[in-house]
Amino acid sequence: MARPNSFIKLTSEQAKELSTFLAGGYSQYGLRARVRAQVIWFSHKGQTVEGLSRRFRRSKRIIWKWFKLYQTKGLDGIKGKYVYTKL
Repeated sequence: MARPNSFIKLTSEQAKELSTFLAGGYSQYGLRARVRAQVIWFSHKGQTVEGLSRRFRRSKRIIWKWFKLYQTKGLDGIKGKYVYTKL
């Protein structure tokens, strides 16, 4: 069964934190962290998982994994610290 197109809903505080991260705070974490943050940001802006998958050339499965990381670990989850641990 396919998952419905759901979106990350950010609070104003989360949106500000993510915006700051995307404005340059990602540099010490690398471009992979930036891509993960952009996926979360564009989801917040209403882009579907299908659209994100095409835009960033990543599988829908990895997009869902990044959503789960962000929802459970917050910004730390997409910085890379938890990316390769089993959820």
